[in-house]
Order: sequence, then C-alpha cells, then structure tokens
Amino acid sequence: MEACEVCGFEWDAVAAADIPARLRAAAAGFADVLRGEPATLSAHRDASTWSTMEYTAHARDVMLNLRDRIVLGLAEDNPTPHAMFGELRISAGLYAADEPARLATEIDVAADLLARTVEALSPEQLARPIFYGWPRAATRTLSWVAAQALHEAEHHLDDARVQANPA
Repeated sequence: MEACEVCGFEWDAVAAADIPARLRAAAAGFADVLRGEPATLSAHRDASTWSTMEYTAHARDVMLNLRDRIVLGLAEDNPTPHAMFGELRISAGLYAADEPARLATEIDVAADLLARTVEALSPEQLARPIFYGWPRAATRTLSWVAAQALHEAEHHLDDARVQANPA
C-alpha cells in the first residue's frame, strides 16, 4: 500500500465516508494552532520549512484546489489537472496579507466545502479516474484525490503545530 514517507498516511486505507469528518477536524486543529502566539505564527524554524501561517494557507488552498480537481474529474474522463504551484504562492507573497483569524475562517470554509463535495458523491463518481502527478504519476480515482486532500490537511497540521511550538 502506498504511504507518505514522512507521516505514514496511506491513501487507500481511508474510506471516503471518513474523509469529511477528518477534514473538518483538521480545520478545527488549524484554528486552534492559529490562536497561538502571533510572533510564532509567521516564524520559520529554518530555511527549509514554511511558517505556521504558510502551512495553513497552503492547506486551505489545497482543499479548494482539490475540490476543483474532483469537479474536473466528474466532467472529464481521466483529466490531467494543472499543478497548484505551492512554492510560487509563497515566493510571490500571496500569503503575506493573511491574518490568523481570517485564515482560521477560510480553512474552515474550505474544509467544509470539500467535505460536502465528498459527501455528495456516489461510489460510482468516487471511482472515476483522474491523472495525478504526485507522489508518483498515475491514474487515480476521485476518492484518492479526496484522500490526498485529507493527507495534505493532516500532514500540514502536524507541520503547523511543530512550527507554532518551537523547541
């Protein structure tokens, strides 16, 4: 079974029915982290990591982006979605104006929109194919895409918690 080399997340081990509640729980976890000390929320532990704010903004954008990929997969047979350009969003300063309270609201909205999308899909829709380039290029299912959104949310929630609580 394919698993994340960092956190151990196994995409195929997640039932689609479990994804909505876990997405909402991850959003609540991000909101808790964002109530932390403001100075630590924008800090970087080192040059290779993002800040808590950046991890949260990335998770928000992933949920919105993957929701659109699910819609694309409903509309087209085995489409190849465009890259999300996560690093570019940071380097271009697209997250610079984010504020903790607003970001907490936005990640909650993004998680709920994606959760409701997953809840609306039939087993046949969840089984539709879509080409996905990460972690290895392969044709996946829309259920896998929903699990990938969950992986990003839970994985980066852990990252955000580490960044917000420097040792």
